[in-house]
Amino acid sequence: MINPTRRAAACAALTIALCIGHTAAAQESTKVTIAIGTTVLDASQANNTSVPIATECWKREGLDVTIQPTNSSSAMQAVLSDQAQFVNMGPGAAILARAKGAPIKAVYLNMRRNFQFPVVLADSEIQSIEDFKGKTIGVISYGAQLVEIIKGMLADAGLDPNKDVTFVETGAGAQAIAALTSGRVDVWGTWDSQIATAENMGIKLRRFTTPAAEKLVFGGSYFVRDDYIEKHPEIIRKVLRCVAQGSALVLANPQGAVKAHWSVYPSSKPTNLSDADALAQALNLIKVRSEFIELDANERWGEFPADAAKTMVQFMRTNGRVKGELDPETLYTNQFVDAVNDFDTKTIEKQAATLGE
Repeated sequence: MINPTRRAAACAALTIALCIGHTAAAQESTKVTIAIGTTVLDASQANNTSVPIATECWKREGLDVTIQPTNSSSAMQAVLSDQAQFVNMGPGAAILARAKGAPIKAVYLNMRRNFQFPVVLADSEIQSIEDFKGKTIGVISYGAQLVEIIKGMLADAGLDPNKDVTFVETGAGAQAIAALTSGRVDVWGTWDSQIATAENMGIKLRRFTTPAAEKLVFGGSYFVRDDYIEKHPEIIRKVLRCVAQGSALVLANPQGAVKAHWSVYPSSKPTNLSDADALAQALNLIKVRSEFIELDANERWGEFPADAAKTMVQFMRTNGRVKGELDPETLYTNQFVDAVNDFDTKTIEKQAATLGE
């Protein structure tokens, strides 16, 4: 028969051991900060923010992830100064920085084609990009990717992007929409989900593009420093695998993704609408965004198509934004694609069925 005193001591020792083990496990979580090149975390961002959080994908990978919304310039600087490890943004600012020697590289293609456009009110007298001459264009920030896109479009149309128009910062969301509807700006440089937000408000818009812009497939991507790739490849694999799974889940169950997003970011749910109307508007955001993240046949999550970077650099050279030598192949890597796509699709399908519950 076991001595009661020894039994109590053994139990106490076991309890202490379990506590120590739990504490050690908690300490093993790797802190990671992901800077997002926008201050608007609406449902269109669910695949790479709220869904990996809500499903605890990053947590299971041993990661403690913080999402840091800001503008593209600040987000990139946060990575370069090691205040953040990842930045999710368009490639324009990174290309300009790389051309000047900054050690920043894309490791995951999130948006598979251009999703940024200049728009005007439907009843505007502006009918073509040539009509932008002498006009004011509102943008979220001067360093945003969409500025590079719009300047390229202006150059395509025969205009001087540095002389023929005036860019002003209007931020994003309601204040940017108000700048357009009030006439403070003539043209609004924006992106897919912001266009959907305005349309949800009953505002009718017309958007512009050019053949050269339509060929751009180097869209919004995840960037890290060169040295981070060398030192922490496993962390990169874990972070991006959850982004890929988040994208698959959003496409499989958009309504569940909206509910998951609201659970993580309650303030993103409109308080001035009924639940049904709020859900309908959020689903419209996801529907619009899905067109740019879904895969075509033979495509894999995060993979950069051949010549994607080359085409983007050539586009930026057209308007004089990129000068001097710059090897497009140094702008990205596909080395993490196999690991990113290493997950069971059947498990994701089962998980999608209960997403947001």
